This record gives sequence, C-alpha cells and structure tokens, in this order.
Amino acid sequence: MTNSTAERIKQHALQLFAQKGYFGTSLNEVASLVGIKKPSLYAHFKNKDDLYITILQELMDNFIERVTIESAELESSTTRALLYRFLTNMVDFWKDETLGLLYKRTLLFPEEKFRSSIHEQFLQTEIYTTEILSKIFTIGQHNGEMPPQPLEPLIDAYYCLIDGLFVQRFFYSSSEFDKKVEHAFNHFWLATEIGGR
Repeated sequence: MTNSTAERIKQHALQLFAQKGYFGTSLNEVASLVGIKKPSLYAHFKNKDDLYITILQELMDNFIERVTIESAELESSTTRALLYRFLTNMVDFWKDETLGLLYKRTLLFPEEKFRSSIHEQFLQTEIYTTEILSKIFTIGQHNGEMPPQPLEPLIDAYYCLIDGLFVQRFFYSSSEFDKKVEHAFNHFWLATEIGGR
C-alpha cells in the first residue's frame, strides 16, 4: 500500500464523517469507497478512532491555513480590509461542502468520546486566530485607523460577529448570507472606527 492509499482513505473518510458523523460511518464503507478490504485500512490507521482524530487534526490545520494572513499583507493593507478578509476567509471555509460540514458537525455536535480532544483543538485554533486579530487591531490603532481602545473587548466583539454569522449560515441561501456578512461587518467596523462609543 502506498501513501496515496492513506490519502484516499482520509479523503473518503472525511466525506463520510462530514455526512454521517463518527458513529454513522463504518470502516467497511471507507474501505469499499477506497477499493480495498477493511483489514488493509489497519496498515495505515490503528483503528476508526485514529482515523477520525487524524481527520479532525487535518481539518483544524486546514482551517488555520485558510484564515492565515501573511505578514506582508498585514503591513500593506488597511485594518478594515484585513478584518474583512479574515472574516471572508472563515466564511469561505464554512461554505466548503465537505470541510465546512465536518467543521460545523464537530463544533456543534461533538462526539462525546472526543469532546475533550475537540475542545483542545478548538482552543488551539482560537489562540492562533486571537494572535492574528491582536496584530490587526494593534496595527490599526498604531496607524490611526481606529481610536486607542482595549484589545480584549474588540476581539470579543469580533468573535461574536463571527459566531452569529456561523449560526446564520444554516438558515440562508449563499447570496442572502453574503449580504448579511457584509451588513454585519459594516456595522461592526463603524462601531470600531468610533471606539465603541
């Protein structure tokens, strides 16, 4: 078996876990989609738990990769543009048919046996995204694009914007949702520009 077999296993398992969840997915199904026998899976993954945890770790890695803003962009773009880009990067990730679905399923309905692991991975991604937001807001204050104000309330408000939009994604068509993203962000930015007063 080759590395490409392991990749195909992960690819098909990702789709099944996204659609059916951990308990709704069987290793027999995964093996069948890959075109191998179930025992061959164990040459690549110890068991179903190992496969699931691997997929979740790659999901969070993919999320971080999608929301990352490079240093050059931090230095050359306006604060408003950076915050909007960060938000739209998240929105694009949520809209991904497979990754977005597994992300939603994992955060909203975590499997009990993986709850602590999922929580830990979520906290790690939040630490990373908070660092990005801290840099953006600090640069914005330094450049005079927004008045001096404590970072923690700014970041908390931005996370509330993200969380609210995350939930709204379930209820609206893509075009309606995009309009709501723009409206919510514009109001957030107006409040930020005047220092929350």
